[in-house]
Amino acid sequence: MISHSKLKHIITNIQNKKILVVGDIMLDKYVFGLVDRISPEAPIPIVRVENTKLSEGGAGNVIKNLNSLGIKTSFISVIGNDESGKLLKARFKKLKNIEYALLQDNSRNTTLKTRYMANGQQLLRTDQETAIPLNTIFKQKVLKYFKLFMEQADIIIFSDYGKGLFIDENFCKKLIKLANLKNKKVIVDPKGDNFAKYAGSFFITPNTKESYKATHINPKNNNLALKCGKYIIKNKWSQNVLLTRGENGLSLINKSKIYHLKSNAEEVFDVTGAGDTVIALFTAALSISNNHIDSAHFANLGASIAVKKIGASSVNKDEIYKIAIKDKNSKILSNRDLLKNINGWRDNNETIGFTNGCFDLLHSGHIDMFQKASDACDKLVVAVNSDQSIKRLKGKERPILDIQAREKLLNSLKMIDCVISFDEDTPIKLIKKIKPNILFKGADYKIKEIVGADYIKKLGGKVIRISLTKNQSTTRLISKLNKNK
Repeated sequence: MISHSKLKHIITNIQNKKILVVGDIMLDKYVFGLVDRISPEAPIPIVRVENTKLSEGGAGNVIKNLNSLGIKTSFISVIGNDESGKLLKARFKKLKNIEYALLQDNSRNTTLKTRYMANGQQLLRTDQETAIPLNTIFKQKVLKYFKLFMEQADIIIFSDYGKGLFIDENFCKKLIKLANLKNKKVIVDPKGDNFAKYAGSFFITPNTKESYKATHINPKNNNLALKCGKYIIKNKWSQNVLLTRGENGLSLINKSKIYHLKSNAEEVFDVTGAGDTVIALFTAALSISNNHIDSAHFANLGASIAVKKIGASSVNKDEIYKIAIKDKNSKILSNRDLLKNINGWRDNNETIGFTNGCFDLLHSGHIDMFQKASDACDKLVVAVNSDQSIKRLKGKERPILDIQAREKLLNSLKMIDCVISFDEDTPIKLIKKIKPNILFKGADYKIKEIVGADYIKKLGGKVIRISLTKNQSTTRLISKLNKNK
């Protein structure tokens, strides 16, 4: 997860950048209604229309996401001489911090996608479009504006929906080559099965279906995602890959490393436009930093918001802050969420450490132990006895602090990655569930006295006894407090 300080840095600084978007724009129309009967003319539902909604789709949704974050943008696309094209022009005129070239081609239709929604479900979609390559005249027009807008751009997005702009492989390669000559990074949202036309791009962001079409490798698990990404890089279709894998999250792949991010989405209502949100936010973050992982986390946060909305919707900085703050406090986990984190860490080959205790009156000795444990592993899980568990072990006068207070204190410590409570007298059930690589305990315990030591050793893990800080213990603190009463 991205830290709150890094998140604030990204959101604050992206507003000083300018992003050029080149791509296929379309008009999305949503027709909302109710279905309460079947047509007597045919076995189809009758939709009683209540209202309609229009929105910019395709590359237009990328623009909306950038605009919602206050980012200056420039935009190049081609539309037809029709009502949908006029509506798109009118909508763009209302946007701030944007310059655009909506080039009108009388030989084509503006892409119009109409979705009929009823009772919370999509019943039907109709498409009106002209998906043909640009003619020579419009290639020259696009090239003219591309050279003009590129000079002021910090980074470039290609939003390919297969409607015309990038159908011609040579033209697509030409634009990328021009960008590279100016040291401008190109991030591509691809379409179709020909990824070769994106050669020279800095990043490509295919979804599962798109990556399978191009590589014939289905990235259904992390190993296959790695294989798929490596195939794209090996064929020089792009330097790096960000795979969007729906409920399986994102996979970030370059020549030497892979990093998997689990999905942050708690509810999914509509995945329409989620890919647009990902490329918009990912590119925005990349414009101020070359930290691919932080940029991917930023995009992942945005995607988790986008899928909760109906239609291709943009996200804003307040929404991102809100979910990030929530995630920030999620180190205090349930058993279910804990296992999700554990599996993600294990998939990334991270060393998982585990320690446990009552931690009733947190003191410097505890802090020293956590720090030493954290230094010896990648992720540290701290299990804490529940109130009832402590009462059975320490007597009815304990704990001094209830479980909520103790969890909150542990959660605030940077060296701890996860806090989990348990009701039993020992954490053996948790240990068997987590299967940590390293089990940590204070040096006042002998190996044979440490719960779970034999189990972890049998799994090939390690048990590390950590030396204690002198004159620091909860019992000593309580005794001192009682003397001073």
